[in-house]
Amino acid sequence: MTKDKIAAQLQSLSSRFDDPKIQRRFKEYNKTLQFIFPDIDTKMYMRIGDAELLEVGEGETEAELQVTMDSAVFFGIIDKTESPMAAYSSGRLKTKGEVPDLLKLQKLLV
Repeated sequence: MTKDKIAAQLQSLSSRFDDPKIQRRFKEYNKTLQFIFPDIDTKMYMRIGDAELLEVGEGETEAELQVTMDSAVFFGIIDKTESPMAAYSSGRLKTKGEVPDLLKLQKLLV
């Protein structure tokens, strides 16, 4: 059930690309983001292409940014009850990739 909720939540992010600020930030941004949720043994990915959410899928893929966190941390960030920076500082959110990509992801999620 949580896996489906995560997929639905990632898919719902497509509506955020309607915001002109998000459109400007993601213009000509063509990257894949990999999410790993160890607590539920799930990997999901999201492909973004020129300010549009192209695909959300399950599994492992080549990605420019990899984010590892428990599902509770993910939903806390989405619900704005958890700060992404606090989760990162405490080690509950780990990343591999370029800092600009991480900052873009933060703007998309919160």
